[in-house]
Amino acid sequence: MGQQDPAELPRYSRDSGSQRYSAARKKGNAKKKAVLAVVIVVVALLAVAGIAVASFLNRVNNNIAIDQQSLEELKEQLVAPQQPDEPYYTLLIGSDSRESGDSGRSDTIILMRVDPKVPQVTLLSIPRDTEIQLEGYGTQKINAAYTFGGQAGAVKAVSELCGVPIAHYIEIDFEGVINLVDVLGGVTVNIPVEVNLNGVTIPAGEQFLDGEKALIFSRCRTFPTGDYQRVINQRILIQAVAKEVLSASPTEIPALIEKLSECVATDVSATDAIAMVMAVRGLDTENNMFMATAPSYTNFHDEVSYVAIQEPEFSTMLERIDQGLPPVDQSTQ
Repeated sequence: MGQQDPAELPRYSRDSGSQRYSAARKKGNAKKKAVLAVVIVVVALLAVAGIAVASFLNRVNNNIAIDQQSLEELKEQLVAPQQPDEPYYTLLIGSDSRESGDSGRSDTIILMRVDPKVPQVTLLSIPRDTEIQLEGYGTQKINAAYTFGGQAGAVKAVSELCGVPIAHYIEIDFEGVINLVDVLGGVTVNIPVEVNLNGVTIPAGEQFLDGEKALIFSRCRTFPTGDYQRVINQRILIQAVAKEVLSASPTEIPALIEKLSECVATDVSATDAIAMVMAVRGLDTENNMFMATAPSYTNFHDEVSYVAIQEPEFSTMLERIDQGLPPVDQSTQ
């Protein structure tokens, strides 16, 4: 192969090399700036998201917060489970307070056992007129524990009556019932017995209830069995509400919890509340949600009507609940 004429060889000059270097440098700088811009945008979005999450958690925590002194007293009575996924008990109180500052009474008392691993939930209604011995007050109805001792007093009384540690506390008032059901867009329930209260009639059978009717359904006691039917109705309502909440998609849970937080007060933080709801999200409310009322009878003394616990039957029921069994052995019925 012949040699190429030097005159035809490409010429290299310091100027042309510098130009190419300068162009490459500018191109490299442009890429760096583009990458930096993307990083800045991502960081900004994460910061905004972080602020939004922090704001959300703050709102929920403020909504559900119990005043500091009451919370400190309450935590002295609460016993956290040793492992995150082990069964635990929660006390659910329905207060009949009507106005801010009115402590009211524990109109509804339900001991709830939650097993996140199954998942499974058991609701045990304790009649509000159940006779107990209340320290400092003698013979009282169990709802007096809330009146005299607040949330901590209610937890202590129920824990002693049932012989189990209680890990958490949830309280909802009458106004909260209306808001709770309306937030969910109403609930469908199977009314076992016709309800008549304050001029409102709700026929037996499957009915769609808004907040106002749900409140009437849960408060009415004008039945032949009085308060016994009322506590059954309350559990039916809780089951319907749970079904609606737990059927929500994961992306809907945070917003739903924020709305529900306006209806309740609890010792649980916003992050824990979300985790607890998500842990039982697969709950089969028809087959793995057990419900019962503490076995009892009416007892009169000192011209006062009380509900007296049937001790042997109650002990057996509590043992079954603690073992994760249905409260009542259906094979013996």
